[in-house]
Amino acid sequence: MAKATTTGFKAAGSHSPSPTPSVERAMQQALEWQVTFWSGEVTAADRESFERWVTQDSDHARAWGKIQRTDAKLQSLSSPGAGTALRVAHAPKMSSSRRTALRVIGIAAGAGLGAYAMRQAPDWQHITADFRTGHGEQRDISLPDGTRLVLNTASAIDVQFDSEGRRVLLRAGEIFVATAADPQTLHGLPSRPFTVHTAQGAVRAIGTRFTVRQLQKTSQAMVEEGAVEIRPQASPSHVRRVDAGQRALFSSDSVETLPASVAAQTAWTRGLLVAERMRMEDFLAELGRYRGGLLRCDPAVRNLIVSGVYPLSDTDLALSTLAQALPVRVDKLTRYWVTVRSRGA
Repeated sequence: MAKATTTGFKAAGSHSPSPTPSVERAMQQALEWQVTFWSGEVTAADRESFERWVTQDSDHARAWGKIQRTDAKLQSLSSPGAGTALRVAHAPKMSSSRRTALRVIGIAAGAGLGAYAMRQAPDWQHITADFRTGHGEQRDISLPDGTRLVLNTASAIDVQFDSEGRRVLLRAGEIFVATAADPQTLHGLPSRPFTVHTAQGAVRAIGTRFTVRQLQKTSQAMVEEGAVEIRPQASPSHVRRVDAGQRALFSSDSVETLPASVAAQTAWTRGLLVAERMRMEDFLAELGRYRGGLLRCDPAVRNLIVSGVYPLSDTDLALSTLAQALPVRVDKLTRYWVTVRSRGA
């Protein structure tokens, strides 16, 4: 499994984790300016207007920076020349008018660029995130305060530090966090809280090591050391403390605390999947997070019990080991279409 270490950090502004209407307007305007520049019909007056716009508000500057980073990422993900082809294909038809720019933004959205209204789509958020990982990749990140983050497979985060707080926005996947003391206190300033935000709420660290995972409709936090406080988004007064050795599943309005097998649930940080009497269907769903394509479980074997330690760096080896330990076989239509069936089927 690929690993990467990052020590760099991009500071963010003081806006809240949920975009405000002014931020949304700024992103929409930044998209319009991007399309205008793509058109190749930019006048001196256009450039002067752009300079006034980008410097008149910090939201405008941040939005423009976000659009530029997204454009670069999309070009790196696309086939060679795709970004240029998009520009050339539309250049003859475009003018600098807002109406035409808006029409082209709609075309661009269909081509994968997306309008800012797509920000809630997981794929869009993954592409535009400050830090991200692909399937089977993990990434170490050191923040300026000394906090260590590890992004698990197919994960994406935004990081926002300002004078009032240290925030990580978990857009997709799972992260491990080992918090450090806020260096701001060395200058006689109050310590800023460290929080991880998911779609369902906020997890506030209390000098701790913990993981947070964004699930489909809920979020999960597991505490290895110290403690965290979970505040559901729709019930901010309903704060639940979770101590070491516990995990919590939380929705936007409730928190359920459960015992946790810390060694098993943090094994991914060591490149391992530890199965403790897992159903085959659940095991394959977990293993499938670390490989591209489709990993299917035949209904006939979904309730078989799986136990053991499996490598995440080589999921084919994990599947081979599984077939040796249990009465199953691994059928590969292609590398990206794999089904686990009963050996006698």
